[in-house]
Amino acid sequence: MADEFRRVLPGESQERIRTIVKRAFRNYSTCELEVLLYPSLNTDLMNRIVSIEGKEHLDNALRKGKGVLLFQAHFGAFQMTMPAIGYNGYKLNQISAAASVWKDKSDSGIQKKTFDIKARYEHALPVNHISVESSMRPVFRALERNEIVGVTVDGGGGNKATKAHFLGREANFLQGGADLALRTGAEIIPAFIVSEPNLKHRLILHAALTVDPSLSQETNIQKIIQKFAGLLENYVHLYPEHYGYTLCLRRTLAKLDTFPFFTDYGVR
Repeated sequence: MADEFRRVLPGESQERIRTIVKRAFRNYSTCELEVLLYPSLNTDLMNRIVSIEGKEHLDNALRKGKGVLLFQAHFGAFQMTMPAIGYNGYKLNQISAAASVWKDKSDSGIQKKTFDIKARYEHALPVNHISVESSMRPVFRALERNEIVGVTVDGGGGNKATKAHFLGREANFLQGGADLALRTGAEIIPAFIVSEPNLKHRLILHAALTVDPSLSQETNIQKIIQKFAGLLENYVHLYPEHYGYTLCLRRTLAKLDTFPFFTDYGVR
């Protein structure tokens, strides 16, 4: 993690890097423990611990009637986006690698039990979970019903990726969400959640990423991905501890990922 931070935050002192790494572990641990809150969450509690900024962007996008793709990153407490949106009365469908998917990849009996508990807690939320390994039919149906579909774009699985300039390097971002937007006409709303003191969060919704009908599909996809990557980069510079675990995980899994997140792993 420290090495990745040295690469994406050049010029930072060793002391500063060590501080960011410590904060990143603390942030990650807090995010994982928040899963234990899922069965106890409700509208009143969510309104106390998560504020939403830019909700008008989401409402304006839904008024167009073609559904919304909520573009997210593995940034900070991104899992809290689900209850924040769901308990605000929106119909949310989340494409994700469910706990059951991770369970199948584990050889530990204790870890498998943990994933069972996590899966049960996830399904206590007002969210329709769509596995990344399932058919895409539920996604299209949800957009036809003018619902929200959450999708993470920064690395992991996926069948196609688009390269973008990110944190001074070349990175592979998954393009499935952009493909969906162009195919269905759904609006794309970038969403980032920032953790604050006292276990509170700010969910920040940005204006829709636009599609230019005069441009080719390939060019539109590139512009969408690069715009999202630029937004994420700004957040990483402001809150680097929110992205430490992801930088570490993607490097650790680089040999297993279909599209390694950064293209320069192993190159100094």
